[in-house]
Amino acid sequence: MDRNGAKSFFDKCSHLAVAGFSKLSKLFDKIIYHKRSSVIVSLLVSTGICVAVNFDDIRYTFFNNDLTTLNVPGVGVEIKADTETYEITGVPSTVDLTLTGDPADIQSFRNQSNAAVVTADLRNFGEGDNVATLQVSNVPKQIDVQVNPATVEVDLVRKLTKSFPVDAELLIGVGQKKSDFDSVTPAQSSVLVKATQEQLDSIRKVEAIVDTTGKTTDFSMNAPLVAYDSNGDKVNVEINPTTVEVAVKVKTTNTNEKE
Repeated sequence: MDRNGAKSFFDKCSHLAVAGFSKLSKLFDKIIYHKRSSVIVSLLVSTGICVAVNFDDIRYTFFNNDLTTLNVPGVGVEIKADTETYEITGVPSTVDLTLTGDPADIQSFRNQSNAAVVTADLRNFGEGDNVATLQVSNVPKQIDVQVNPATVEVDLVRKLTKSFPVDAELLIGVGQKKSDFDSVTPAQSSVLVKATQEQLDSIRKVEAIVDTTGKTTDFSMNAPLVAYDSNGDKVNVEINPTTVEVAVKVKTTNTNEKE
């Protein structure tokens, strides 16, 4: 090919390249500036970026079939709440966990000294019925965790305070009888009980429990206080103070009566 032929061939190639670029440019503008096409392009670009950023997670989810499942039953639930203000019901004492992940990660979790922790955080909840989502910690992030149940319905009831009189109850030891003791005197006549209105209404008496086992002479002791309902069952409430001092006098026997 002579010089003129080469030049002519080069000119044709250049012309075709310019024409092709011009068509591509027009097509690009048509796509970008067309409302529907621009949405599609944006969607494709966003999808591509998402796939690139989360490639490891996507690969793990769709292409890793070698997964192990570990069932962990009876995990204790920790409650975070204002228990001074509210009585809380509805939170289970334990839940079951299902852990899924790579066998090596599951085995590593098995060997951990710190077990999984399940928490019911109720600190932002108010009085009444609420739905709480249980949170799990102390589990590696690469392990998927399912909680059963995942959510619980909880009831927060405001506590009230009421004064109750104090009685003393003798807990008689072996070989003793109540008539062996002359008097039982609590150091204070009343105490404060903090509980829900329903619990306060159920209380019939508050007693200081005095254990007389082995006592043969006058004595005093700090006796624990217990609240009882009309059936004689213990009512779990806050009593302030928790104990009260009680003085007990033992009945003396007249010498002449012995003779």
